[in-house]
Amino acid sequence: MESDEPPDDAMEAATADLLHLGFLEIRSLTVPPPEAEPATALTRRRERASMIADICHQLPGLLAPQRRHQLADGLRYQWRTASATKREWLRSRWDHLNYDHRWLTEAAITERTTTGKHDRIDRPPV
Repeated sequence: MESDEPPDDAMEAATADLLHLGFLEIRSLTVPPPEAEPATALTRRRERASMIADICHQLPGLLAPQRRHQLADGLRYQWRTASATKREWLRSRWDHLNYDHRWLTEAAITERTTTGKHDRIDRPPV
């Protein structure tokens, strides 16, 4: 654990809670819409559900007992490779959970200016 990272148990709990919120939101986005809802709204709902699923799909693997030691690296990779929309979703859900994500979100700004294109920091954890 790097000095700026939160304790492992806090990081694991926040990741599990993030998954929970993601699943709930996907469920709410995929319920049958009212018949009066325009097709464009349905398309937006599907796109948002897909975006959330894309964010969440690797998180269970990072919580696996044999990979938990790589959780911080996995979250860093996910943050660095996320679009602005995905970052906003992550940030808003962590804020909702009262999770202090500055170790990740603020550190990424510094890393982007100090890390080369092919440095280890730009690769997903193995």
